[in-house]
Amino acid sequence: MIVALLAALLGCHAISKSTGADSVSTGTPGCGDTIYVPQSGTDTTTPVPADLDAATFGAAPDPTRVHLSWVGDPSQTMAFVWVTDAGTMASRVEVGADATYGATTPGATFTLIGGDTFGRVHEVHVCGLTPGTTYHYHVGGDGHWSADQTFTTAPAPGSTDTFRFVVAGDSRDNYAVWGQILAASDAFAPDFYIFSGDAIDIGSSLDEWGGWLDQGAGYIDRRPIMNVHGNHEFMAQPFFGLFAMPTNAGPDRTDDEQWFSFDYASGHFVFLNDTLAPYDVQATWMDADLKATTQPWKFVSHHQPAYSSCTTHGSNANLQAQWSPIEEDNGVAFDMTGHNHNYERSVPLRGGQQTDPANGTYYVVSAGAGADLYGNDMAQPFTATATVDNNWVLFEVNGDHVTMTAYDLSGNVIDSVVR
Repeated sequence: MIVALLAALLGCHAISKSTGADSVSTGTPGCGDTIYVPQSGTDTTTPVPADLDAATFGAAPDPTRVHLSWVGDPSQTMAFVWVTDAGTMASRVEVGADATYGATTPGATFTLIGGDTFGRVHEVHVCGLTPGTTYHYHVGGDGHWSADQTFTTAPAPGSTDTFRFVVAGDSRDNYAVWGQILAASDAFAPDFYIFSGDAIDIGSSLDEWGGWLDQGAGYIDRRPIMNVHGNHEFMAQPFFGLFAMPTNAGPDRTDDEQWFSFDYASGHFVFLNDTLAPYDVQATWMDADLKATTQPWKFVSHHQPAYSSCTTHGSNANLQAQWSPIEEDNGVAFDMTGHNHNYERSVPLRGGQQTDPANGTYYVVSAGAGADLYGNDMAQPFTATATVDNNWVLFEVNGDHVTMTAYDLSGNVIDSVVR
């Protein structure tokens, strides 16, 4: 398959795990799905079920690097991923209204290629939750549980409740800045995070992924994080193994966890892979997906900017031609990317021309989470503002408007716009 071929050419491993749509037992996406892993690092067409939870404990069974995400409806489900030593098979989550919990969900576990020293990955999908509710949880197994922590489910889809999310990207080999962004944004109590790609420098490096996840302790174990695939993720096994993402239910599962969508309150979020996957296939899928949603606010996230005045990479003309018209015609409010290591926001665009905000899409680049910064000459008329700073962006969706505010690491506002 194309994923395996590209991975071989890059000298890295291809997609790791996916969820099998044929094994859904509850009728809710992400609930009751079998968790799969490939038989080898480059075999994406014949995945096998991961090992099931068992009361087996190794030398270092206490959970580490716990983080949350969604594979199903954010108002009713939560996915948990964590790491232990390679000998520990216990893969359970206990959830409840308080620290007495009361409900236990078993999951699955697997190792990643080259992961003998990294450890074993555990994944559990908890379903049947109540929208807009705070839960206590811990992960692991008898006698070896993580500390008590909490998470809050999303409001029901279509709700007009205010919600916030943070966008940042491109930490590469300086993920300590990612930790600073998490600490700074915590004061605004975001409901979830979007990372716009290039979390690490070499996608197959488990050591780098471990360092990046370590920066998330206390943050991404309380709030879900949804990761975009960047060019430095290399379609490598750790990206797909370490993050639980929705399936796109492709016939051979090679597109799982690469492009998908979900609803959060009044928002509809589309994630795409612009690094190695086919643009035209995703364009067709995105058009149908955006036309099908009735959510008032639509957001798209991927890695490479369609529009940018960055002096290193600039704009992606293929995305302008194949994805931007679909986004603009379907009323996408914000396209959120990374790749160009700075901050940049376009004027509202339609067909490459400035238009009024109600009829155009803002193209926002937040790629200042630690990677070496790039210049920006603002030479293009589509650029409203740009700055060469480490940065992160806060979105607040409040009924009939969205406020976007960009910050530097010192807490200074570097840009703000209301849509």
